[in-house]
Amino acid sequence: MDKIVKVDLGKDSYNISIGNSFVDAIKSKVEESNSKCILITQKAIYDAFENKFSELESLGIDIHFIGEGEDAKSIDTAITICDKMSSLGYDRSSTIFAVGGGVVGDVSGFVASIFMRGINHIQFPTTLLAMIDSAIGGKTGVNLKNGKNLIGRIHQPSEVIIDTSFLSTLPKRELNASLAEAIKYGLIYDRNLFDYLVNNFHDILELKDDTMLEKIILRSCEIKGEVVSQDVNENELRMILNFGHTVGHAIEAYFDYKKLLHGEAIVHGMKCALYLSNKINNLNESDYNAAIDALSLFALPPIVIEDKDRLIDFVKRDKKFKESQIRFVLIPQIGNVTISKEITLEDIKESLSVL
Repeated sequence: MDKIVKVDLGKDSYNISIGNSFVDAIKSKVEESNSKCILITQKAIYDAFENKFSELESLGIDIHFIGEGEDAKSIDTAITICDKMSSLGYDRSSTIFAVGGGVVGDVSGFVASIFMRGINHIQFPTTLLAMIDSAIGGKTGVNLKNGKNLIGRIHQPSEVIIDTSFLSTLPKRELNASLAEAIKYGLIYDRNLFDYLVNNFHDILELKDDTMLEKIILRSCEIKGEVVSQDVNENELRMILNFGHTVGHAIEAYFDYKKLLHGEAIVHGMKCALYLSNKINNLNESDYNAAIDALSLFALPPIVIEDKDRLIDFVKRDKKFKESQIRFVLIPQIGNVTISKEITLEDIKESLSVL
C-alpha cells in the first residue's frame, strides 16, 4: 500500500506518494488529462529503465532529454524546452513530468514556473537525494557561472510520486552521497532518525533491506513536508534545511561542480557547521563527536582547499548572505537547530581547517 505524506500549503497543497509504480502513475495521469504532456528526463535514465519507458510509447507523450550534471542546469536548457513546447502547441493546461534526479527536477520545475506563467508539474524522482529533498518544496532554478540556482522560482509540484524501484540501479557513490541529506534531517530535527541511520548505515548502503530505505524516505519526506508547510518561502524556519549547505555549495563551486557530488560537498559543509556549532553555539563534545563520527561513515573523495579566500568569495554569493551578514545554521544538540547571525566570514574560513 502506498504511503502518503501531505505538504499542506492551502490551495497549493500536494501529496508525496511513496511506493507507487512510475508507469501506472504516468498512465493514470495521462488518461485523466485532455491536454498535452511532456516527459523531461536524461538519456542515461531512459536507457537504464527502457523497459519502463517502452510501456509509455502508446500514450503520445513527448519526451525531451537534457544533459548530465550541473552544466545542464542553464537558462539555455530551459529556453530550449520552452521553445519546443511552444512549437508543439502546449498551453496553460499542459503538464510536465520530471523523471530524474535533482538536475531534471530543478530544470523542469523552473520551466513549469515560467511557461505560460505557470503550468502543472509532477515530480518522479529517481535518486534518493531527489526523493528525500530536491523534489519536495517547490524550489526550482538554473545556475549562473557565479553560483547554483541564482535564477529560480518557488513553484510547487502538483504531486511527487516516488517509485523506489528506480534506486536498484543507483551507483553506490550516489546512494552514499544522497544519505547526506538524510543524516542532515537527523542532525537538525530528529535524533531517532540520526541514530537509525548511524546504526544501519552499511546495510542501507548495500540495499540489504528495502524497508530500511523506505523508512528513511518516509521520515525524511515527513520532515521536509512539515518544514515547508510552515515556511514555504524560506523566510526563517525553512532555512534550517540549509545546514551544511552554505559551505557545501561554496565547495561545489570552488571545484567547478566537477570533483564532488552534491551530497559529498554537503558532508564537508556539515563538518564546518559542526565545528562552528561546537565553538560558538555550545554543541556539547558528546554530540559533536557523535556527529563527526557519523559523517566519517561517508566515503568521500579527498579535497584540498588551497585558496581559502577564493572559497569565501563563493560563500559571499550565497543567497543567505545579506548586507554583509550571513544567516548560518547551527545545532546546539543533535535533533535541534538554531539560525545565527553572529557567524563571520573569518569564522567560516577558520572552520575550513576541519576538511
